[in-house]
Amino acid sequence: MNEVIRELHEIEAQAGKLMDNVNLSKQAMQEEKKRQMEEISVGLDAEMEGRLTILQTRLEEQAQDEIRRLVEKNQQQMERLNELYQNNLSKYAKEIVKRITEV
Repeated sequence: MNEVIRELHEIEAQAGKLMDNVNLSKQAMQEEKKRQMEEISVGLDAEMEGRLTILQTRLEEQAQDEIRRLVEKNQQQMERLNELYQNNLSKYAKEIVKRITEV
């Protein structure tokens, strides 16, 4: 009977060791999973930042292109207005003098 109790006690001790090993393995696996998730998160953050930088650069380039087009368009309009003014300066001056003298 003592031998059966001793055997049961030994089996219980071995089962306890197995449970301890299982818990240690479980904890190690959880830590490894947490580490892997952190690595993935860091990688995703870096990739997203890279993509955002690319998008920001593209938007800045598009904005600069649009500004250049607007400046060119405005310069062309100013040149046309100046040309129109220069071509019709004497006509405008005569018209102004005529209106002033009519009063």
